[in-house]
Amino acid sequence: MPALTVRSSLLLLPLLALTSLPAQSGRTMRLQAPAVLGQTARFELLHPPAASGNLYAFLWSAPFAGSQPFAVPGFGVVGMARIHAPSALTLATGVLGPQGHVGHDLPVPNASFVLGLAFDLQGLDLASAASTLHFTDNDLAVRIAAQPLPDMVPIAPGGFTMGSTVEATEMPVHPVTISRPFWIGKYEVTQAEYQSLMNSNPSLFRGPTRPVEVSWNQATAYCNALNARETAAGRVPSGYRYRLPTEAEWEYCCRAGTTSTYCYGATIDCTLANAYHDNGGPGFCLPHPTEWGQTAVVGSYPPNAWGLHDMHGNVMEWCQDRWPGPISSYPATAVVDPLETNPLFVYRIARGGAWFFYRDAARSASRSGYLSDTWAQFCGFRVVLGPVL
Repeated sequence: MPALTVRSSLLLLPLLALTSLPAQSGRTMRLQAPAVLGQTARFELLHPPAASGNLYAFLWSAPFAGSQPFAVPGFGVVGMARIHAPSALTLATGVLGPQGHVGHDLPVPNASFVLGLAFDLQGLDLASAASTLHFTDNDLAVRIAAQPLPDMVPIAPGGFTMGSTVEATEMPVHPVTISRPFWIGKYEVTQAEYQSLMNSNPSLFRGPTRPVEVSWNQATAYCNALNARETAAGRVPSGYRYRLPTEAEWEYCCRAGTTSTYCYGATIDCTLANAYHDNGGPGFCLPHPTEWGQTAVVGSYPPNAWGLHDMHGNVMEWCQDRWPGPISSYPATAVVDPLETNPLFVYRIARGGAWFFYRDAARSASRSGYLSDTWAQFCGFRVVLGPVL
């Protein structure tokens, strides 16, 4: 198992169960990419600027619940050990830089013998001049998971410009960073998938490969049931869960690196999306030869640059966020991983337009919202396997 070989180092110190200062150290462990078979996990230690130049180590151990004080002869120790000391080994070492965080990548073999392997991970750094060791104020409980479901597309972290100047609720245009990787469904959830898990099909336009038509509450219940099933099967990595996308994750995926009105360019027609085409267009698209004005089989239209189908049109897609209505809730400055949770906003976001609406509603930046128990024959969803919110 060469990808998981432990590197011993000078920070593999003899930890003795004596005493330490339980004060907070101001250091934090963060999972940046989950541990999944065949992929690369990433762990980060966030530290204050004053710690720059300190020697650090990531220590891992068998799973350990709780914390305990520790001391090392000749050193002051700040914080508590949250790993199992008798089995603790050094995963990585280095020197903290001025950027305030340091990370380590851990390639995970695509091999069944590491599936389910669990460990705790904690950071430690040494201020040599002061002879002081600092434990991070938290640890990470990590379990190696299997690959996610088929037709889940991996999405890398990155930045994009969110919003538009078309509608007030889409303003101001602002930079957004998605800081952690996630997976999103290549297609909208189908009626067959929903029926298989929930033993019901609330859709009006029936067809096993058409998108299921649901309320926000029904979409959320499906995600919860899917998460429970996949967790039991060992396919949900630590720190992640199946859920609806945040609004920012959705627009990030819809744009797929583009800045145009639609991911295909300045406009769309019936060859690109199932939406009502006004302004001289043919009206309803005709996804079925003898029918009009309804949903189409998922994947009937070309994918965007990231391989995702039907981000424009077909059915609106529920998101996690609350919707501010005709006002804007967007910040005027750059944000990281935004999520609108203001309980004063009683509606939930729906994105992407639908067969029922003018193509303007299918723009990458367009926002709509409905009450969480609203069912309509133009509302569906796709799932994300993403960081726990």
